Amino acid sequence: MSNYRDYLPELKSTTLFQNIEDESLIALLEVMNPEIVCRKAGTRGMPPIDMDKGIFCVVLKGKPLEQLDPRLDKYNMPKSNEPGMMMGEIPCLSEMLKSRAPKMKFKGPPHGGPKNDTFDLYMLRMSGEMLTGFYGEKHSKAQGIMLRNFLGILAQKVTDVRKEKADAVAAVEAELAPYRLHVFCAGASMKLAKATAEKWNEIHPELPAVVTPGGSVDLIRDCISGEACDLIISADDEIIRSMMLPDYADGYRIWAGNKMVITGEDITTENWEDKLLAEDATFKHHNPYGDPGGYRAVMAMLLADAYKPGLTNRLMNHPGHIGMDKNPGPFGNIQQAKYEFMYHSGAKMSGKNFAELPAIMDLSEPALAEEYSKVGFAVDDKNTVTATPINHALTIPKAALHKEAAKEFAKMFLEIDKEAEGFLPREGIIGQDPIK
Repeated sequence: MSNYRDYLPELKSTTLFQNIEDESLIALLEVMNPEIVCRKAGTRGMPPIDMDKGIFCVVLKGKPLEQLDPRLDKYNMPKSNEPGMMMGEIPCLSEMLKSRAPKMKFKGPPHGGPKNDTFDLYMLRMSGEMLTGFYGEKHSKAQGIMLRNFLGILAQKVTDVRKEKADAVAAVEAELAPYRLHVFCAGASMKLAKATAEKWNEIHPELPAVVTPGGSVDLIRDCISGEACDLIISADDEIIRSMMLPDYADGYRIWAGNKMVITGEDITTENWEDKLLAEDATFKHHNPYGDPGGYRAVMAMLLADAYKPGLTNRLMNHPGHIGMDKNPGPFGNIQQAKYEFMYHSGAKMSGKNFAELPAIMDLSEPALAEEYSKVGFAVDDKNTVTATPINHALTIPKAALHKEAAKEFAKMFLEIDKEAEGFLPREGIIGQDPIK
């Protein structure tokens, strides 16, 4: 049996075996019985491993502990030849051998490291079955800690790969930016913008349009921070005025109106109040700090007191109200709810059943602009949006690389029958008309 005790300092320095008591670790390794293999100093290559069985090696002893490079996070992989480095295939990925993907060609020396290593490299040869086998209640605690550590390492590797991929894509996009027509569009207009882009790309293959959907506030922040953007189709004209005029745009064109509704299988224009206020009700909306559809849902609730005193507090503070977290994370809006505030156009295009709200709440009537303006919402520390009748608008930023092409794209977009998609007829120009 291998003498693991001789390597205890190195074992304790690895992420895989951290937080396991010394004697428990030695006992676990003795029952798992991974083989200790050695690669002599000055040589390259890996000890023989059976890829079909998910065999891999964990560096046990190589570069002296006092020479280890620091790691930003405990789950980050150490560098080659440092204790804890996993070499060879990670367990459970053996099916990669059957992939039809082309074989990758690596430049530079293999994982074995340079020939001038001045130390012998000792490794534990392990397998997935060895990690997950059952060794009795006596070793379950230590094994549980080891498996948790192993999952942490895998999660970090996935994060690293995703970041590398995102960085590579961003670099390519930056190089291609001058050769693309970049259109930022609100989610409410995404269907129309993509339909326009398909038509545009048939006519202009030399300058393909790339449509980037998102919350209008977030898109404007990206634009003014320097991201390539030739045209912004916003869900709210007010944020173009407050965030872009006059420094980042000269004016904008209103292309449609809308109104807020509530979707749900059993909701109607007559019963929406009872349904939302029910003790077990759940209802949500988009992120109000980055999306006009979100802060307009909040504004609709803030205006509820004008419809019935006390209703605002009951809606805003209802335990089933979802969506007010400032940092909801990537999965914030996938929380399930029985009802949802959304635009009339979105409900109609999706075919969902919906309830109409009173005009004083639905932000649809220009004649009620003064009443709407009594409420507002702070999307960040610098910008507070005042409620207005819903106006969707578009503008061409001053920094746009393809202004003439953006004007042509905008004209094609404006030709679409938007009322057929649930939008309300509304037009207007503030400042300089962006398409003339």
